[in-house]
Amino acid sequence: MQVFKLFFKIVKTKWLSMLIYLAIFLGILTLTDVSGQDSGFSSAKMSLTVYDNDESKASRKLVDYISANNEMVEVENEKDKLIDALYITETNYVITINKGFEEKLKEGRTEGLFDTQYIHDANTNRLADDMLNTYVSTVCAYMAGGMELDEAADATVRVLSEKTEVKFENFAEETGAKSAGFFNYMPYIIMSIVVSALCPVIMVMNKKEVAFRTKCSSFSEGKANLQTVLASLVFLFGIWFCLMGLGVIKNEGMFSGNLWYAVLNTIAFMVVCIAIALLLSSFEISETTLGFVSQTLGLGMAFLCGMFVPLELLDKTVVAIGRFLPAYWYVRANNMICSMSGETFSANKVLGFMGVELLFALAIFAVAVAVRRQKKM
Repeated sequence: MQVFKLFFKIVKTKWLSMLIYLAIFLGILTLTDVSGQDSGFSSAKMSLTVYDNDESKASRKLVDYISANNEMVEVENEKDKLIDALYITETNYVITINKGFEEKLKEGRTEGLFDTQYIHDANTNRLADDMLNTYVSTVCAYMAGGMELDEAADATVRVLSEKTEVKFENFAEETGAKSAGFFNYMPYIIMSIVVSALCPVIMVMNKKEVAFRTKCSSFSEGKANLQTVLASLVFLFGIWFCLMGLGVIKNEGMFSGNLWYAVLNTIAFMVVCIAIALLLSSFEISETTLGFVSQTLGLGMAFLCGMFVPLELLDKTVVAIGRFLPAYWYVRANNMICSMSGETFSANKVLGFMGVELLFALAIFAVAVAVRRQKKM
């Protein structure tokens, strides 16, 4: 088992880089867990400043309504101080209720009721505009129905202050949704670890000095190749087992129902990564260059194929490019398995997507074999 032992002696020198990638993977999973914990809805309070120059009963009711639903910020009514407060976002929006507000409302006139000031063009400004417009139009509607201004203002505040309970329904199973994120990030970490760890080992094993030493010894080339393959399988299975173990720890009950297809999907993509590793190891490149290529492939597929950004949010051109990469079909299968991104589970389609991944692997294997034969000639 000399070759087998040599394989893992070389692998030991790559433990640090593999641990770094695992730490990155755990970091991504932790961040996505934290960001995805609160998916509920809550109304936002705006930071507003109000000046009541009318000081009428109607204007005070409006100020009370605004104060009840927003954070009121007191700023001295001087131009320079107002600009400073708006610039540093101490307050986002300044409302000045003009003199004659009550009289104009009684007459049904809505022009010149307010003056507003803001610096930054933000959603807050549109929300504040909508709030004022809704208030005025509702008061006018009640008055048109025969109410007096005081009664109309009270009815408007009562109606606009009613709260509506908003509940988000998630039609995907909670476990499936959590597992979708875990499995979507898997290609990046598998690609990074397999290429950065397996490639250097194979490149060392393929060095002329090692090959000549094997041929000169009593150890047959066939046995050496067999032990190399066995060591590679043990190494790859160890990586896969560790990653699946992390999945079980992060998502209890993850492996159930259709999610077994997701497990199978990771194996299919690992075959693709092995093919890429064999192809890259056919060239005489430095470890620095190998690391660069590994990250370019991993991050490139992550952003083009829907790992880090959902496919439905990507531009059509980006999606079209992603179709020529194996990770795209991995993500398509994963989304269908976990019922994400509007995909509906179909076993035949999922297996078809895995088949496309294996076809990519076969094509890359063929290129790797062709390159190796060319180098031997």
